[in-house]
Amino acid sequence: MVTTKDGSTTLTEENYEVLIAILEEMRGCLQVDLGIEVLSNRACNVLSRDYRRLRTIQEQLALTMEVMNQ
Repeated sequence: MVTTKDGSTTLTEENYEVLIAILEEMRGCLQVDLGIEVLSNRACNVLSRDYRRLRTIQEQLALTMEVMNQ
């Protein structure tokens, strides 16, 4: 467990699992939206960028937990 200051959230194993589940759900929704045929190129680019950002956040969160558990 990490101790933080002034209103910050402490990352625990429990809320880590919840955050990962939320990120996976968001990525799933974006993937469905990307499958819509009537999207403009701009919309596809934005959704694709958001999808990659969520994946990066998920990877960084997993690495953080790995370091904390060592």
